[in-house]
Amino acid sequence: MYNTLLILHNLLRWVFLAAAIYAILRSVLGLMNKNVYNKSDNTAGSMLVALAHTQLLIGIILLFVSPVIQAAMQDMGAAMKDKTLRLQLIEHPLTMIIGVVLIQIGRIRTRKAYADADKYKRSLIFYGLGLLLILSRIPWGNSPLYRF
Repeated sequence: MYNTLLILHNLLRWVFLAAAIYAILRSVLGLMNKNVYNKSDNTAGSMLVALAHTQLLIGIILLFVSPVIQAAMQDMGAAMKDKTLRLQLIEHPLTMIIGVVLIQIGRIRTRKAYADADKYKRSLIFYGLGLLLILSRIPWGNSPLYRF
């Protein structure tokens, strides 16, 4: 189960990144061209949030079933001194949660905005900040599928 979830989590990362870039690009173009916020923009935001939550759920499950995390939790002092273990145990999960929360807040604030320019601005700011946080703590080199 662990290996299957890890592979799924690694593969879905690419789908999430594509959805995030797409939603942010739509926001940038919408602001620049003064477009009307339409159904495609709304769908892009919805898909981004759905993928972010799916990734987060799989990641949380992985925290509970990962043999590396279970071993690290036996000696937290040693784990905090090892930068790779600290990343996997604390930094990666916490940063991902904050990133997903920012994306979710952006989705809510975008839906509540009245003016189209405000919708694009809010989605750009929150989706962008969420993506930057997430990108900062993806363990690119530690992933068995990072080269894909």
